[in-house]
Amino acid sequence: MITQIMQMLADPKLIIPHMLGGLRRLMVRKISKDGKLFYQYKGELYPGYLNHGNAQSFISEKALAYCDGTGIDVGADRWPLAGAIPILNEATQNAYKLDNFQDGSLDYIFSSHCLEHLGNWQDALALWIRKLKKGGIIFLYLPHESMKLWHRGGPWVGGHHKWRPTYKIVIPFLQKHGVEILEFNPFRDECWSFHIVGKKSA
Repeated sequence: MITQIMQMLADPKLIIPHMLGGLRRLMVRKISKDGKLFYQYKGELYPGYLNHGNAQSFISEKALAYCDGTGIDVGADRWPLAGAIPILNEATQNAYKLDNFQDGSLDYIFSSHCLEHLGNWQDALALWIRKLKKGGIIFLYLPHESMKLWHRGGPWVGGHHKWRPTYKIVIPFLQKHGVEILEFNPFRDECWSFHIVGKKSA
C-alpha cells in the first residue's frame, strides 16, 4: 500500500487523476427532502436510489415482453434479466467475445448499462447483432444523457464510462446493421435511463 502511494506521488500521471476524482466526489452533496435521499450535483437533484446498481429492475417487465427464448444479458453483473444467460466481463467470455454462441443462434440479446463502458462499442454491438437469429430481438437499456453524475469523468463513474450513448447515435448504427427499430424512448425514465428495442431483419 505504501509503495503504491509513493509511486502515485512520484508520477503526476497517477496522482492527478486520483486528486481530480476526489475533488469531483466533493462536489456531490447529499440532501434529504421530504424524507428521501437525493444527491445534488451541478445544480441538479438526483434520487438516492440511482447509486445502488441493478438498473435492469426498472425495465425488466418491458424487456421480458420482448425477450423470449434463448438469450443473453451482456454485462449482467449481479442482476441478470430473468431467463437470460449472464455474460460477465471475463477473459473467456465478455461483451467483445461471445465464442460460445454461434452466429445467428440467439433469440434475443439484452443489455443494461453496459454499452457506455465499452470503448469499442461499435465492434461489440456489431458482434451482438451477428449472434442474433433473423427476427431476433436486441434490447438496450442505457443511461440518459441528462444524468450528469454518469457522464464520463463524473463523480460516480470516473473513467469507467467511455462515451455517452444517445438514441441519435445508437439507432442509426443499429439500422445500418440490419436492425429494424420496434420501440424506443428518447426521454429519461425514473432510472434516468432510456431504452431501444430492435429486431434483426437481415
